[in-house]
Amino acid sequence: MTLEKICNEIIKSDKNITLVAISHRTDFFYVEKEGVKSLQTKEDVEKALADASLRWVTRRSHRTLGEPLYAMAKYEKAKRITVPFGRYGIVLCGVHPDSDAEQIASHLIHILKKHIVD
Repeated sequence: MTLEKICNEIIKSDKNITLVAISHRTDFFYVEKEGVKSLQTKEDVEKALADASLRWVTRRSHRTLGEPLYAMAKYEKAKRITVPFGRYGIVLCGVHPDSDAEQIASHLIHILKKHIVD
C-alpha cells in the first residue's frame, strides 16, 4: 500500500483528524482534511516530520520504559500525535484541540499495524 493510501485511510477514519503526514525511509506524503483551513505549509509539515523523527530516536533510547507507542503535544490551535511507522518511518497527525488524542492515537496504532512492512 502506498503512503498516499495510508494517509487517506487515516484521515477518513476520524472526523477530528485534520492532517496526516507520513515519512518512511526516503518517501514523504501528507494530506489535509478537505474544507479545513491549513495551519502549516507543506515545508512546515516536512520540517515537523524531520524534527519528530529526531525526537523519536531519543525516545527509543529510554529502553527501561519499554518501546514508545506514541507522543502527543497540545498547542493553542491543535493537538499533534506522533506514531512510529515501523523502524524507518513516522506518522504525524494533526487533530482538533478539543478531541480525545489518546483514543485517536490508539486508533492510529491499530491502522498502522496493518501496513508496516519494514
